[in-house]
Amino acid sequence: MSAEQESKRWTSAAAKLIGRLSAVDRRVIFLAVAISVALPLLFPLNLPIKVSREAKAYYEEIERLQPGDVLMFSFDYEPDTMAELDPMSLATLRHAFSKDLRVIALTNYAGGVGIAERILGQAAAEYDKEYGRDYVFLGYNPDWSATMLRMGESIRATFPLDHYGTPTDRIPVLADVDSYEQVDLLVTVTASALAEYWVIWAGGKYGQRVIAGNTAIQAVLIYPFFQTGQLAGFLGGLKGAAEYERLIGHDGAGVRGMDAQSMAHLLMVGFIVLGNIGFFVQKRRHGGSPGGRKRAIR
Repeated sequence: MSAEQESKRWTSAAAKLIGRLSAVDRRVIFLAVAISVALPLLFPLNLPIKVSREAKAYYEEIERLQPGDVLMFSFDYEPDTMAELDPMSLATLRHAFSKDLRVIALTNYAGGVGIAERILGQAAAEYDKEYGRDYVFLGYNPDWSATMLRMGESIRATFPLDHYGTPTDRIPVLADVDSYEQVDLLVTVTASALAEYWVIWAGGKYGQRVIAGNTAIQAVLIYPFFQTGQLAGFLGGLKGAAEYERLIGHDGAGVRGMDAQSMAHLLMVGFIVLGNIGFFVQKRRHGGSPGGRKRAIR
């Protein structure tokens, strides 16, 4: 067999292979995507993550605080956005407890109560923090606008009892804290526009320093507040959570989620490239028409 014939044979075989691969059954594609997502979640790849300016600012706002300083944390989201926001909430509390900050937590959503209890409990257990002495959960008040404004005058009047029914004037962590004046930093993690209202009411009216964690879709709306300095830092979506986890040196669900997302994106790009190559190979083999029939020139 001549070299030219051998070359044609290999070219034909390659074309057939590409043609078959470009026509992969959709069930195979779905299975491949499922595997590409599941494996990084089970076995983290630790892919490189570039830290954004806003995530670095968020980290530095907490990092500058000293032991005993007060951090107010508002869980302003519900179960439908837990996958995106839980990682940044947990990472923030880990950072706070690792620096021995006092944490005052609350939520402006009824659905956020269970989320707050779970994440506070997990972070507190990891750092051996005691409820009432190191942190408190004030619970949920239905009128979030009134809550934000009234806490500027008196936290104890706004929340006479904590979530578990204990009078707030008997809770040690609140002994010298009764308004934003004694709060060193306010954090809101939210899937809604509440970050804007914290900035406007707590920040604008009372001078409270605010940072925020948001879903990726909300980050676009929040960014202008960061550019103007009204918001001291913020995290945007799962990527922001992963960046923050890297900064505190504690990889978690954010980093694993970005690994899985990156692998799924790479796989889909590969399928798209393969499909396009197959299209042009078939077009060339059939004389310019992927359907196998030459188009008439008029």
